[in-house]
Formats: sequence, C-alpha cells, structure tokens
Amino acid sequence: MPNPLRKPTREVTPTYWRQLIEVGVPIDAANLIAWAIARYDAARRLPNPQQKSLIAHYCPLICRAGLWRSQLLLTSVP
Repeated sequence: MPNPLRKPTREVTPTYWRQLIEVGVPIDAANLIAWAIARYDAARRLPNPQQKSLIAHYCPLICRAGLWRSQLLLTSVP
C-alpha cells in the first residue's frame, strides 16, 4: 500500500525538474532524472539503465539540487 504522506510522482516531478535545471542539468536529462527520482520517492521503483546512466553522470549536480538518494544506483532493493 502506498504511503499516504508521499506525493504522487506527477506532483513532484516538475519541482524536481526545476531544481535540476537550476543547478545546471540539461533540460532533456533533467526531465528523465526528475521522473526517475520522483518514481523512486513515490513507489521505491529503481531507475532503468538509461536513467541510471544519467544519474551517475550528473551525480554532483543532483547532490547540489538536494535530490540525491543513495539507493538510486543499486541493482536491487533489499
């Protein structure tokens, strides 16, 4: 059952996208990364391989935006 305190992915994705853009992530990459992080926050779903690659590449900027989740680059959730 989803946590009622978590906001739905579609509500937080634009906020995450804006935070990523503000720290310098390119628009297209920010869109994919914001969606992946929002989906992880809402449902603990790990990013797909393309999203993982972008997350790894932009890790410093994601951290600067305050959106880093250490589990994002795991291969499976314990």
